[in-house]
Amino acid sequence: MKIPSYYLAQVAVFNTFVKAGEFVGKMKRFALQIFALVFVAGIALVSCAPQTKKEAVSTYTNPVIRGDFPDPSIIRVGDTYYAAGTSCDFAPNYPIYESKDLINWERIGSVFNIPPAWSSDDFWAPELYFKDGTFFVYYTTKRKDNRIACIGVATTKDIRKGFTDHGIIIEWGEEAIDAFVFQDDDKKLYITWKAYGLTQGRDIEILASELSDDGMHLIGEHFTLTDFEKGWHGAGDEGQCLIKRNGYYYMFYSVGGCCDNRCDYRVRVSRSKNLRTGWEQYPEPILQGGEVWRCTGHGTLVSTVDKRYFYMYHSYNATDFEYIGRQGMIDEMFWNEETGWPYFKNGTASVSAPVPFPNTTQKIDSVFEDDFSTDKNLFFWAWDINYQEPKIKVANGELTINPKRNGVSFLGLRPNTGNYDLSAEVIPGDEWSGIGIYSNETNFLTLAVNESKLVLCQLKNGEKQILAEEQINKAGSVFLKYEAVAGRYFQFFWSENGEDWIPVKAGNDYQVDGTYIAQWGYSPRVGFIVQGKEDHSFRYSELKINYNY
Repeated sequence: MKIPSYYLAQVAVFNTFVKAGEFVGKMKRFALQIFALVFVAGIALVSCAPQTKKEAVSTYTNPVIRGDFPDPSIIRVGDTYYAAGTSCDFAPNYPIYESKDLINWERIGSVFNIPPAWSSDDFWAPELYFKDGTFFVYYTTKRKDNRIACIGVATTKDIRKGFTDHGIIIEWGEEAIDAFVFQDDDKKLYITWKAYGLTQGRDIEILASELSDDGMHLIGEHFTLTDFEKGWHGAGDEGQCLIKRNGYYYMFYSVGGCCDNRCDYRVRVSRSKNLRTGWEQYPEPILQGGEVWRCTGHGTLVSTVDKRYFYMYHSYNATDFEYIGRQGMIDEMFWNEETGWPYFKNGTASVSAPVPFPNTTQKIDSVFEDDFSTDKNLFFWAWDINYQEPKIKVANGELTINPKRNGVSFLGLRPNTGNYDLSAEVIPGDEWSGIGIYSNETNFLTLAVNESKLVLCQLKNGEKQILAEEQINKAGSVFLKYEAVAGRYFQFFWSENGEDWIPVKAGNDYQVDGTYIAQWGYSPRVGFIVQGKEDHSFRYSELKINYNY
C-alpha cells in the first residue's frame, strides 16, 4: 500500500521536533502512540474510500412518438418493435413506426396509402398482430354506404410495403370498434371489441369471440367481458387489451372521456381465471394523468425478450391538448408478487423514466426540413380523405401539388409540439397557394399568395373572413412563415428573401386566435393549403419546421 505524501511529511516534522529536544521520555512515547493511532486511522480511511464514481441512470422523456398518435398498438417481432395509431380523417391511414429500444421510433410507412374501397372516414384504433410470418391489422372505420363503424382486417408479409385489405370482419349493432387479438395457452385465438346498440340496458359492452386460425373469421358464439351484475363496467369502457399470467387473464381498458380538454380518461384493470366469466376489478385506476400529461389511456402491452412489460398508450399534453393531439407514451408495468395485481411506478403518466435498455440514448429532432431534392419524405405527408388524393410530384428541388377537385386542398404533417415555427418558399401563380393550419375544409387558417396579393384568411365553421390583405407585386418566389404558441395562437410573416420578415397585422393585432380549429377528437395538421381549379399546379421549393421543446 502506498503511503500518502502528506503523512510522510508529518513523520518528518515529528522527528525534527524529537531531535531538537522538544519531546523526551514518556512524552515522546505518548506522542508516538497518539501519532500512530492517527496515522493508522488515516491510512484506513484512504484505503476504504470508494475508488469509482456511481454511474447516473439514463432516462428518456415522454412522449416517445410526438404529435397526434391516438389509440396506439404495439407488438414485438424478434428484437424489433412496431407501433400503429389512429389517423382519423387523414390519409395515408394508420401511420406505422419501428423501434429497437422502445424510445426511438422511426416512421416506416402506413397501413393503407389509399383507403379501402368500402370505407368512408373515422380511421380509428388499428391493432397489430403477428403470426407465422404474417402481420395482421384489425382496424376501425365507417362503411361508405351507411356510415356504420365496423372492424376490418388486412395483412402483409412486409410491414414496410403496406397491407392488403380483406374487408369487414366484425359488423355488430350500431358500431363495432377497438379490436384486440389475444392468443391463449392452447393456441386458440380470440378477438375482442367494443359494441354499441345491442339490447336495452346493455347497449354498450366489450364483447369477445373465438377467431379462426387464419385470423379472418369469427367462430362460434360471442361472449361478453362486461360484468353488469357487479356494476363496475360502464359505457366508457374501451381500448381493451388482454394478457395471461400465472393462471389469470388480465384485461386492461380505459374509462372516461377521451377526446378534448374536458377529458378524464384513465386505465383500469380486471382479472379472472376464466376468460368468459368471473372478472374481478382492481378498485382504483392503475394509470391516470398528472400535471404535465393528462387523460391517459387506450394502449396495449408488449413484453420484452427478458419478460418485462411495457404499456404504450396516448395522452394529452396539459398545455397543447387537442391542438397537437393525443401523443404516444410508454411506461413500464410492474407486478405485485404478493397480490398478483399489476401497477405502474407512479400511478400517473411518466414525464421521464429510466431507459428500458442499457446503453441507449433518446434522440429528439427539433427540426424537420425538406428541400425537395428527393421524394424520401413523401410518405409523411397527409391529405384529407374526404376528397380525392392530390397528385404530388417532387423534381428539381420543387414540390408540385395538383388537386383532383376545385376548391381547397391540403397537404401536410402532424406537428410535434405546440410551440414551433413553420416557413416555406412559395412560387406564386394565378391561384392561391400558401401555408397554414388545417382541421377540415370548413375550419382552417392560412396565409396565401398569388401573383399580386398576399391574404391572411380564416375559415371558421365554413364562414370565410379575410384578416389581412395587401399587394406584393413580387416576381419569383415568396417566403411565408408563422409562429405557433400552444398550438393555437399564431403570428404570420412574409419575406422577399427568407431572412427579413415582415409581420402581417390581423385587424388591430398581430396574433391570431386559432382555438376554433381543433375539432372533437381530430387534431389539426400543418403545411400547404391551396385553393384553385382542378389539376392546377401549385409549386413549393422548401419547407422547414423548428420545434421548441
